[in-house]
Amino acid sequence: MRWFDRAPGAKRTFSLPRSRGRLDAELHEEFAFHLAERRDELVAAGMSPEQAEAEVQRRFGDFESYRAATRRIDEDTIRQSARAEFWRTLARESRHAVRALTRQRAFTVVAFCTLALGIGATTAMYAVLDAVVLRPLPYANADRLVAVLHPAVVPGSGERNWGVSPGGYIHFARETRTLEAFGIYRTYSFTVTSGGDAELARVANATHTMLDVLGARAAYGRLLNAEDDAPGAPQVVVLSYEYHQRRFGGDPAVIGSTLETVFGSFPIIGVTNPGLTLPMPGPFADASNLAGFGVDLWMAARIDAAGPFYNNHPNVGVGRLKPGVTAEAAQVEFATLLSRFPEQMPTAYSERFITNYGFRVSVAPLRDAVLGPKVPRALWMLFGSVLLVLVIAAANVGNLFLVRMESRRREVAVRAALGADRVHLAAHHLAESLMLCGAAGLAAIGIAWATLKLLLRIAPSDVPRLHAVGLTPQAALVAFGIALLIGIVLGLVPLLRRDLDVGALRDGGRGMTGSVRQRAVRGALVVGQVALTLMLLAATGLMWRSFAALRQVQPGFSTERTLAFEVSLPFTAYDTREKAIVVYRQLAERLAAIPGVEAVGGGPLPLQDFGTGCSSVFREGRPSDSGEKGACVPSPIALPGYFEAMGITVVGRTPTWSDLDARTQPAVVTRALAERLWPGEDAIGKGLGNNGSDAVAFYRVVGVIPELRAESLDLPPTEAVFYPATSLEANQRTDAINDLALVVRVSRGDPLALMPQVRDAVRQLDANIPIIAPRTLESVAARSMARTSFTLALLGFAGVLGLVLSAVGLYGVVSYLVQQRRGELGVRLALGATSRGVLRLVIGQSLRLGLVGVALGLLGAFATNRALQALLFEVRAGDPVVLLGVAVLLLATVTLASWAPARRASRIEPVEAMRGGN
Repeated sequence: MRWFDRAPGAKRTFSLPRSRGRLDAELHEEFAFHLAERRDELVAAGMSPEQAEAEVQRRFGDFESYRAATRRIDEDTIRQSARAEFWRTLARESRHAVRALTRQRAFTVVAFCTLALGIGATTAMYAVLDAVVLRPLPYANADRLVAVLHPAVVPGSGERNWGVSPGGYIHFARETRTLEAFGIYRTYSFTVTSGGDAELARVANATHTMLDVLGARAAYGRLLNAEDDAPGAPQVVVLSYEYHQRRFGGDPAVIGSTLETVFGSFPIIGVTNPGLTLPMPGPFADASNLAGFGVDLWMAARIDAAGPFYNNHPNVGVGRLKPGVTAEAAQVEFATLLSRFPEQMPTAYSERFITNYGFRVSVAPLRDAVLGPKVPRALWMLFGSVLLVLVIAAANVGNLFLVRMESRRREVAVRAALGADRVHLAAHHLAESLMLCGAAGLAAIGIAWATLKLLLRIAPSDVPRLHAVGLTPQAALVAFGIALLIGIVLGLVPLLRRDLDVGALRDGGRGMTGSVRQRAVRGALVVGQVALTLMLLAATGLMWRSFAALRQVQPGFSTERTLAFEVSLPFTAYDTREKAIVVYRQLAERLAAIPGVEAVGGGPLPLQDFGTGCSSVFREGRPSDSGEKGACVPSPIALPGYFEAMGITVVGRTPTWSDLDARTQPAVVTRALAERLWPGEDAIGKGLGNNGSDAVAFYRVVGVIPELRAESLDLPPTEAVFYPATSLEANQRTDAINDLALVVRVSRGDPLALMPQVRDAVRQLDANIPIIAPRTLESVAARSMARTSFTLALLGFAGVLGLVLSAVGLYGVVSYLVQQRRGELGVRLALGATSRGVLRLVIGQSLRLGLVGVALGLLGAFATNRALQALLFEVRAGDPVVLLGVAVLLLATVTLASWAPARRASRIEPVEAMRGGN
């Protein structure tokens, strides 16, 4: 078919059509040409037109199939050509972008660092928010899991969440129709001696249904079942997968062996699946001892459905809703079930108790119970703050791009004069912005990784799910997504220009400050940066004032030079309270003999494990059946020497070991409790107890603590009674004291330096007594304020970063405008304007922008700082001192940022400025 190769259409591949319509039209035209040419040849050879048409149709055959095949070939060629052209254009524009960015190193470095910091900080906070708040809990059917707790109003302490009582569990589990599974657990620790050196293990005492609720599986052996959970059944133990690996090297042979503990020996029946953790610690567990709420050992609760039942609430309740049932429906059902408690368990619950303590039941989504109200609020606030920093960074870079675009007017005009349309110019700028933002996105991932490492180091350990925080692929995608979005927006800025003409070629770009709209855009970006920065700094200032107010609160005890640690006496050796008291006394004597030790005592640690529970306290002479509402307050045990070691001032006297020997039963109360029980009277010598019956003896108050804030510094003074270690014969306090915190005050130096001598003293007394979590009281106090400190640190970092970015952005804009207005300013100076007048002119224009930004920022701060109120202490969200101080700081920053460019403007030589134009 040489005639086809010689056809005029043979060169069409050099100008292939770009649309399907044009392709069909050209194919039709081409085939018609070939048919007509062949028909003319046949007519010239002697055929009639009709015969020639028939012959042409016969020779060509299926014309439509040929045309379809040709269309496919052309479409494939177009696609290949388009791909090749795309990659050629991308490579070309990328090379141009690299050269352009390299030529302007100052712009590139500032824009790159600004974007990398903004995107990196946002990515890091997103990773924290995602792991803690957004990501589902790590359990099967997590969206159907609910927490069951008992809110109650505790006099003097406000509302508290109590756990579920054993009797409440039996009643709920038997009657519920909204839950398909319901279980309870409580947490504690004890010492394990088998498998290596003695160590403290974290224990979950749970019903077998609890493992079902959490979706647990057995990696080896089996899990707890109903038979293990039956009253009187032999106690067995299930190891967590992680404990099995760490303690026993993952050896499957431990199944069937016994675990030796201070409570005795227990058969090991199985190992759980990896990663099984508790949603939250038990109500009376210290979260610092349950990092990540992991569990080492699972043991059966063995609750007797026949009772007897008591009004104690040590268990967390967790249930799984039936498909289609809501938490609200379960709440209604459980409230109805709670109303039957006095009928079902009359010896444990009375109508008066339920009314007096506002005792009720709460069924809420498990994630809400795990996080609580404050953690999500604080994290969302912090994420919002870094988003503001990102917006400020993007506005800053956007201003730099606008300034840079003005300086490249001549280049843009040359491209337009040579035929480049708006799309080509946008593609060129888009390549530059995407190249810059892509590199910033890569750097941001590294910054986010380093930031997360730092955050996890300084973050408070009691933030739920903190162990799950990490730089995930999703977080990396967020970084790239943000970088891509900013790159596209910045790259499309040239499309806003309307002056792509050759005017810039005639004037060389001199004396131009951009159009009115462009100047307005730059001014709006500066105003926006100032406003957002004020909002950030206002939040930081409020948190700082709140933190300072907390630091001024006197807790009523001294944290200096004080060492604290826990001991756990083996129950096999110290199975009575009397034996435990003897060993505590001997240990106190040994520790007091260490050189440099001033005082030794044992009792609760304020701001850590104080007030996790409460017990009713009644005055002597007012029996419990008199209708008086007994105060439910923390009632810890305090060994002699505790108040001296803690630096707690006591009016009256403190208990001694002689009191314990004589069983005089001395008690110490706080003034807050004394004023409630005996208003206007001297509490010393008064009797109190937790029974209220005149038929029993009462503890005698020997001392009053003027003020103690042992639960939290932001709560009112603590109402509490400190009981002696010995108990009244007729009013038994049978709770065990085998686990107790000891406090050692030293005369000078670092108290942790005494730990070797402390360990020797404990080891000489009994080598099986473990020393748990030694730390200073200063670290305990710091940990109690860790969340506030953490929030303040992050807000402060965001505020300072926003302030610096705003100052840099304002400086760049003012510097550029001064450079562009050299000719105008030279004319002003030549006509008699003074240097001081030019200085005031430039600074005044900057301050006008700053004042508008401050005004808008104050409005934004008033509107948004209400969300902070729940995190503040003795500071209002609209505190005028903070808002006024931040406004003055920002205006001073605006003045300083514009001072250097304004000073350069005031020193312009008029003749040179007018001669050079710029």
